[in-house]
Amino acid sequence: MTHFLPLFHKYRRRTASGRVFHTVEKKFPHGGKIGLALLLAACAVPAAAFPADWFAEPRHRLNVSIGSAEIFDSDPEFCWGIEYVPAWRFFHVAPWICAETGKNNEFYSSVGILLEVNLTHGWVLLPSFGGGYYSANNGLDLGFDVQFRSSLALEREFGRGHRLGISFTHISNGSLSDINPGTEILAAAYSLPLDLVFDWFRRPGGAS
Repeated sequence: MTHFLPLFHKYRRRTASGRVFHTVEKKFPHGGKIGLALLLAACAVPAAAFPADWFAEPRHRLNVSIGSAEIFDSDPEFCWGIEYVPAWRFFHVAPWICAETGKNNEFYSSVGILLEVNLTHGWVLLPSFGGGYYSANNGLDLGFDVQFRSSLALEREFGRGHRLGISFTHISNGSLSDINPGTEILAAAYSLPLDLVFDWFRRPGGAS
C-alpha cells in the first residue's frame, strides 16, 4: 500500500475545541463519481452483452468485516461492520445495506450498489459505491452527516459459497462541507450465503 502514500497530501488543523484534529486531504476529487459512473454504465448495457459466467451467482449474503480506519494516519482506529446483499439483480448490479461502527462509538449507516465479478479459481472482485448517514459521537469527525462510500473488495469463495476476503474503502462527504477529512479503511471480511441458514431451519429439527 505504500505506493498510495504520495497521493495523499495532508495538513492538520485544530478545531475550536482544541482537542480534535481534522485532516484536509488533496485526493482524487472525483474518485467516488467515477466509481458510480462505472456501475451505472454496467446498468445501462443490456444484460445479454455480458456472459453470465462473468458474474457470481446471485445469493442473499450477510457480510461481516473487521478492520482499521485511518490507515494512512499515525493513529489508525479499529472498526467493524455488517452488510446485507440481497439476491436481486438489475443488469448484474446488486443493492446493499450496511451498518458500521468504531471503537469510539462512531456510527455509519449506508446503502448502495455493487458488482460481483468472477475472476478465476474462485476469486471474486467486488467494486461498490453508496452513501448514507454518519454520526461521529465521541470519535472520528468526518465533517458532515452525509458520507459517500466507495470500496473495492477481493474475496475467495470456498465450499457451499462461503467467502473470505479483504477490502479497501474510502469514505468522505464529497466536499459537501468545508471540512472533508475522509478516511480509508482496510478490512478482512467473511461472507455467509443466507440460503444455507434458511435450509438449516427448514430441516426437521434444524431450529430445535
